[in-house]
Amino acid sequence: MKKIVYYWAAYGVIELLTYILLFQWIGFWPLLFIQIASTAFGIFIVKRLWRGITQNMREGKTISPYLLDTICLLLAGILLVIPGIITSICGLLLFLPFIRSWIKPRINRWIERRMSQGNFTYFDMK
Repeated sequence: MKKIVYYWAAYGVIELLTYILLFQWIGFWPLLFIQIASTAFGIFIVKRLWRGITQNMREGKTISPYLLDTICLLLAGILLVIPGIITSICGLLLFLPFIRSWIKPRINRWIERRMSQGNFTYFDMK
C-alpha cells in the first residue's frame, strides 16, 4: 500500500512540474484550452463507448471480438478526463493502433491471470 502512495505522490510531482514547464513555455490560456479540450474529448469518448456497450448488451449482441479494443479506448477516454498533461498524452497514445496492439496482449494476460487465481467475477447477463 505504501508503494501506491509513493507512486501517486511521484505522479503528482511530475504532473506539477510538467504544468509549470508548459505554463512557462506556452502560457496560461493555451494550457487551459488544452486541458479543457482534452477533458471534453475524453467525456465524449467515454459516453459514446458506454452508450454502445449498453445498447449491445440490451440487444443481446456479443461484444467480445472487440472487447479489448473497447477496454483500451475506454481507458483512453478516462485518461483524457483526468486532469493532467501526462495522462492526456497517455490517453491520446491509446488511440494509436500499434500502441493498442502492444497493450492488448498485456491486458489479456492480466485478465487470464486474475481468472486463474479466482479473483475475477463473471456476471452472466442472460
